[in-house]
Amino acid sequence: MTCKFGYFWNEKLAERNTGFLCPESSQRVRVLTPGNVLSCPEKVLTFGFQKRDDSLLRLVHQPAYIEHVQKAFFKGRRYLDAGDTRVTADVFDQALLSASAGCCALDEMFCGGLTTAFCVTRPPGHHANRLRALGFCVFNNVAIAARYSQTTFGIDRVLILDWDVHPGNGTQEIFWEDSTVATLSFHQADHFSESGRSDLLGEGDGKGFNRNIPIPPGTDSPTYLQTFDRVLEEVTGRFRPELVVIAAGFDAHRRDPASSLNLTETDFGSMTKSVLRITRSFTGGKTLSLLEGGYNTHSLRLGVIEHCEVLASPSPHLDSDRGPLASSWRQETGSS
Repeated sequence: MTCKFGYFWNEKLAERNTGFLCPESSQRVRVLTPGNVLSCPEKVLTFGFQKRDDSLLRLVHQPAYIEHVQKAFFKGRRYLDAGDTRVTADVFDQALLSASAGCCALDEMFCGGLTTAFCVTRPPGHHANRLRALGFCVFNNVAIAARYSQTTFGIDRVLILDWDVHPGNGTQEIFWEDSTVATLSFHQADHFSESGRSDLLGEGDGKGFNRNIPIPPGTDSPTYLQTFDRVLEEVTGRFRPELVVIAAGFDAHRRDPASSLNLTETDFGSMTKSVLRITRSFTGGKTLSLLEGGYNTHSLRLGVIEHCEVLASPSPHLDSDRGPLASSWRQETGSS
């Protein structure tokens, strides 16, 4: 099976200046240039995605909240939340550009022949709900991408898989009563512990379509990976997704300041293999990944390399088929 992989990156996402002390810094984008991640960037499908019309934000966010973000800087707001999500002069444009990445990637997946894609997105999004920002997140990038796939390409069932060290609480809230989008979050148990509880399963039509898997601090890699595979197989078998959207945080790495887990960069490759192996019979391999957390830029880069090596492999369930990121694929670049 031939897998066509696309890498989506835009240098303008590094322009948002969140301040010297903020972990969500522009350096996170700079270390993930195609040249820093891809072993043969000139032979990989790379895309400089464009900023879309802000109507895409209304796929999941309330108009009043969108307007609030647009006007926050001019009204003198310093933060969009209690103190993590800083207001800058370009906050709206930067967040809209970040939210556009997944939609651009989906266009290439369903109209341009891609099978898998990774998007460098900043600011991240999985904590943002319909009405508010939280934890560096302004607009919910994975939720927007999931809904875009449904409204534009007629996808019936989307699985959002979140392996950031923090729970995807905003995504959970957006799809709380929705049976067409299943949300599955693996996260450290003592981060946002109330919103990441295992008994939060959704309500109404969405009951049973939300799963939280809190992982105790100090958990080693083999235990984490065994839990990951077991739960993912269970959820996938029941839900039968047509598309997987990964909220790909790399802050569960043992060297990340946000983490008390013990994952290594190779574990992110193993998790990616599991995702493609377990879901392939339902999705045909179609997997979209968007960056969430990851605040040690060295381990972030290494984790993204491992993740993308597998996404680019023709048969990622076989170790012998892994990498390198090279083929005769065309290259497409640009910026907004």
